[in-house]
Amino acid sequence: MITTPEEILALAQKLALAKEIAFDTEFIRESTFYPKLEILQIATRTEAWLVDVQAFATGRSGRIDSFDTDKLKPLIDVLLNPAILKVVHAAHGDQECLLSAFGMLATPVFDTAIGASLCGMGDNIGLGNLMKSVLGVEHPKGYARTNWSKRPLPKPVLEYALLDVQHLIETAEVLFERLDKAGRRTWAMELSSKFCDRALYEVPPDEVARRLAQSGKFNVRDYGVLFELVKWREERVRELNVPRRWLADDGVLIDLAKIKPTTSEQLHGFRGLSKGEVKEPHASRILNAVKRGSAPGVEIPSDLKRRAVLQASSEESRIIDLLRVCLSVLADEYEIASKHIVPPASLLPLVRLRPKTIEDLVSSELVSSQLGDAGMKKLFDFITGKQVLTIDGGRVRLK
Repeated sequence: MITTPEEILALAQKLALAKEIAFDTEFIRESTFYPKLEILQIATRTEAWLVDVQAFATGRSGRIDSFDTDKLKPLIDVLLNPAILKVVHAAHGDQECLLSAFGMLATPVFDTAIGASLCGMGDNIGLGNLMKSVLGVEHPKGYARTNWSKRPLPKPVLEYALLDVQHLIETAEVLFERLDKAGRRTWAMELSSKFCDRALYEVPPDEVARRLAQSGKFNVRDYGVLFELVKWREERVRELNVPRRWLADDGVLIDLAKIKPTTSEQLHGFRGLSKGEVKEPHASRILNAVKRGSAPGVEIPSDLKRRAVLQASSEESRIIDLLRVCLSVLADEYEIASKHIVPPASLLPLVRLRPKTIEDLVSSELVSSQLGDAGMKKLFDFITGKQVLTIDGGRVRLK
């Protein structure tokens, strides 16, 4: 376990000589909004290290751990070095840890989960299954609920943490070979780069509110109240550093937007709200949010006004089900996750497109051009009824 500035400097000097490094994080988040970073695993092709991040903690900034970034700067500089590729598996959580702990995101990155999904290995393959598949390396299980804040950590736990990065570069090399053969390396790097965008980790309240407002049981006239309640929750969970569900889950916000409570007594009788939030002065923040959202002239996004048009009819839902099966068949044939062919949000627009030519399908940009001409033709023929799904020898096929 690396615990001193001298060790950090020596590690950074070694890492700076590498063209690519692997990293992973171990953190705790069951009772907090922000992930509490405990261990940072780092590896080159031949060596691996564990950094005890908490050894550099200086206290708390509000309710969030703060760190001595001056002592960690040599390592942070390596993670930011544009000449060194950072290999990581399922990058979102790891990058979010770096952002909340150090205010930075590692860049550039290659996400092996993304790479695997473009090599026909499924949408969300776990690291253990991926390493076993491409390298034959067994990854022990049973440590998912480890208390990473414990010191000292038992030797088997340390070995488990190291294994997360020890073979990651080797795994990436195998994936790169497969991606190069399929002509998809650039695509994989483009998809991986989204994890270097801060906007991904700072979802605006209106985006959350719009997603909730598209519930079939929600009256869009209540959108203004829902938006203000989402804003309240987003601000409050950051203040308290607690999970959203501890204050109010999504269903509670939707119900509050429908009922529009105006008094503290009404809040007291509402199940699902944190007991601390229904007491003053916190209750007033909720009631004021409801009041703001109920004010005349609150603008409702135009697409939500047309929500009935955005929702699939029962017939369209059946077509979407068939389309998913078709995409699954194409995904197997072309060794690519179906979400990379047609994103889930594009399924209904694709059903309604009714293209008359392949050019109509291509120009719609609803289908990834990476599917290629042959794959695009098969999808077009299925949408236009020229190919059908059949069961042949116990397998679903396009004919």
